Amino acid sequence: MASYADGSDPWADLFLSAALEPHLWDAALRAMAQATGSCHGQLIGFGPGAAAFNWISDVAPDIIEKSSMIDGAAPDLNFRVAADRLPARPAIVHEAHYDVARQALRADDYLDLCSDYDIFHGCQTRLVADDNVMIGFALLRSEADGRTSVEQRDLFAKLAGHARHAVRLQRAIEQQGFGLLAGTFETMDRACWLLDATGRVGGMTPRADALLSTSRLRVGDGWLQSDRGDETRAILRSIRAVVDVPAREADPVALADADGGVGIMLEFFPLPSRPWALPFAPHAMIVARVGAPTERHVRLLMRTFRLTPAEADIAIHLAAGMSRADIAQRRGVSAETLKAQLRSIYDKTGCNRESQLVRIVGMMSS
Repeated sequence: MASYADGSDPWADLFLSAALEPHLWDAALRAMAQATGSCHGQLIGFGPGAAAFNWISDVAPDIIEKSSMIDGAAPDLNFRVAADRLPARPAIVHEAHYDVARQALRADDYLDLCSDYDIFHGCQTRLVADDNVMIGFALLRSEADGRTSVEQRDLFAKLAGHARHAVRLQRAIEQQGFGLLAGTFETMDRACWLLDATGRVGGMTPRADALLSTSRLRVGDGWLQSDRGDETRAILRSIRAVVDVPAREADPVALADADGGVGIMLEFFPLPSRPWALPFAPHAMIVARVGAPTERHVRLLMRTFRLTPAEADIAIHLAAGMSRADIAQRRGVSAETLKAQLRSIYDKTGCNRESQLVRIVGMMSS
């Protein structure tokens, strides 16, 4: 790719365009592969912040699915990861380092994958490396392409510099999304936490920040937590459900107040995924609904679903996280009686799962 008449570098423009219009990453990776006489260009992320992030140009689509079936980040399986960890490794890791790393593999899973797709050769470098994510840039070459030459690696190193700037720019743009979304929810007067791809809090609304100082919720090491271990475990389970790929339905989490009613209801929602997004944009959100007095909940449930006072009271305490045994003891009824009352509650509310009932009760505090 020749320089423009004004001396500017078209490679810089190509990678800048990818940062601003992420669907152009495929074209940038393909152009890099062609310029270096390679089959494929690759941009890949490892770590909790880059799960399922693996872009490869001109490759059979099923390679991504098959790659996900092995632990591609394990250095004792993936010789490319192992080569990246060799002592005194250079900025550009290549076949000579792969030769060394392959000698210590404990299994052939990744070797078999490379054989199936003819991608044993190539070179690579790091674009981003921090505690949460490593983003790598690579050439994947076939037996016909052969091992990389010095000239090819020099060109790759130059292009990696442009790719690094592009990733940093796209990261900055994506992280702005936390502020923009938080601003939107601020106008709705909602307590809302925005989560990145790891499930850590990347931004929050002022009301959410205030709730941290007036409740037992807190943010520790980036994670939304409770002072109670059981509540923290429930929160983390629901977070994992909405940030995993593909996202799953997450159970709401109810935090009981001092009277045993619903003090805070946390609901978990995945955000729409965007093709070619790096792992720095908001991936999910948690919305808190601050509970009203138990008596108001009871009245609303009775009026809306025609529950009896006893049934409404049971629904309130079940949603607050109280066990069935504790509810039965509190009400002075047998387990069988409570079971029959729950069947009636489910019939009247149209629920077939306890988590659905929890969500309905939480909606009453909106």
